[in-house]
Amino acid sequence: MIGEDYFDLRSRLGADLYALSGIVQDLGGNVEDQEIIENLIASLNDPFVFVVAGEVNVGKSTFLNALFGADFSRTGVMPTTDKIYFFKHGPTVQTTSISPTLDEVRVPCDFLKDFHIVDTPGTNSIEGEHQQITERFVPMADLVVFVFSAMNPWGASAWQFLEKVHRHWMRHVIFVLQQCDLRTPEEIQVITDYMGQLARQRFGRDFPLFPISAKKAYLARSSGIDREKLMAQSGFEPLEKHISSTVTQSPTRLSKMSSAMRLAMQILDHLIEVTDSGIAEQHRTRGLIDDIQAEREVQVQRTLSKYGPALEASDRDYREAAVRVVSLADHNFSIRAAFAAVREDSRMPKNLDHKLYQDLLANAGERWQQVASILEDDFTRFENYMSHHWRGELYLHELRVNEDGIHASAEARKRFTSKVESGLRRFVQGLKIDETLEPGLVRSRDRARRFPWLVMPLVAATAAAFYFMGWQIGLGCLGATLAITLLLLLAIRVGLRGSLRRLAGQFDDARDSLRQTLDEQTHEETENAFGIFTRILQPARMNIETSVALKQKQAEHLYALRLSFQQISDQLKALGVGS
Repeated sequence: MIGEDYFDLRSRLGADLYALSGIVQDLGGNVEDQEIIENLIASLNDPFVFVVAGEVNVGKSTFLNALFGADFSRTGVMPTTDKIYFFKHGPTVQTTSISPTLDEVRVPCDFLKDFHIVDTPGTNSIEGEHQQITERFVPMADLVVFVFSAMNPWGASAWQFLEKVHRHWMRHVIFVLQQCDLRTPEEIQVITDYMGQLARQRFGRDFPLFPISAKKAYLARSSGIDREKLMAQSGFEPLEKHISSTVTQSPTRLSKMSSAMRLAMQILDHLIEVTDSGIAEQHRTRGLIDDIQAEREVQVQRTLSKYGPALEASDRDYREAAVRVVSLADHNFSIRAAFAAVREDSRMPKNLDHKLYQDLLANAGERWQQVASILEDDFTRFENYMSHHWRGELYLHELRVNEDGIHASAEARKRFTSKVESGLRRFVQGLKIDETLEPGLVRSRDRARRFPWLVMPLVAATAAAFYFMGWQIGLGCLGATLAITLLLLLAIRVGLRGSLRRLAGQFDDARDSLRQTLDEQTHEETENAFGIFTRILQPARMNIETSVALKQKQAEHLYALRLSFQQISDQLKALGVGS
């Protein structure tokens, strides 16, 4: 393919520019950058312009067919008059008259996407007006091809027309000696030597000269027989190589690519700078969130450490309240009360658990209110700390007044007090005081009920001993009866005392449970109170993580694009163009 290296380079640059355009759009870049990139893309796609000149019947059409592998003659629009034809790409064959002497022809040939062909009528048929039009195309041409016939390379009109080409534009001119298959190699050598001599005489310079057989080159491309042999015989490869070099090393085109590179890299470097700055800012924000979160953990521990005196005092309150409850039960656990309850047991003190709970609250309620105030104060201080360090970057709406008009700190205090009281209530209910005392009361009542039935026979036996056996035997029976009676009374008392001891022991054993309950409740509520900050920070951190991941991915694309631009820039430098 003609100019393959150039078009590959242009294609890569165009793809990178398209990618840059998409990134600019994704990153919300300014409209001006977007327009610049679009203009750069459009400018790169400007086709190369080839002007083909020569006398009539020198094989210009055959040369073009061979060069691009397409049969122009089948389009039905090859010059048949003295008009100039400007060939461009189009979806269908369409001819538009630009002027009486110029037609624009759209042809669905792929190579016309990259090359525009200006096919002039024979130089020996050009009149004044045609010459003026032709000279309008030569300045814009990337390559001017003068086609000579090997059968008659001396046509004066072609040389005369070449003399009218400005000296500055002659660097784009090449000579093609067509129909060389109709001459011997020796004749071709004589002709090329003479053409070189003539060019030096008239123009003071040599022009690249390529003797070819366009017919054989076209056959090599269009047929499947002896392609390599035909192409070698056609002499077309050096010509194609020169044209490819001309396309690849076109100073104007390379300079345009270099300028596009500079502008694109300026935009890209700015995007990289903005993206890197954004990532750094996100990392700073994430670090700030982590610092605040760490400070939140420290603050929770700091607040919990202030609860120690209240926990110790609550332990003392509990022991004192337990003693009072045991003392209250002691009045109902006497032997007299046991015998009085034989018919109806009303000894169980009512609402002992409620009494214990009330005693605890009477002493500890105000204290835990003060602890709740400590929590509220610490909450407020941490809120101020967070607001100060966040500098308004995080919306702390969850800390503001709720639906009931209560600030989050006050709500935390209220909830803390309520939860501690609820914890104390559950603890007292878990003691099950009634279940501890009830078995002892039942046993003492049963023993008191059986007592008369056990003692009365002994009294009767003692009386009989006095009456029938004398006073000595009677005294012995009396002593035995008194001893047994005392033992029965002692058993009742021991049972009652045992119930009280079990209650006291249960109270003592539950001290650790109370401390654990209060510890868990205060930890839970303190964590819950300060947890609102985590609930605020966590979504913000997740958003930042998502944003950082997105920006890092964008940065990877930007740096990959930067590397691709740099590789293209290096290739342009290798071609002698600074970027």
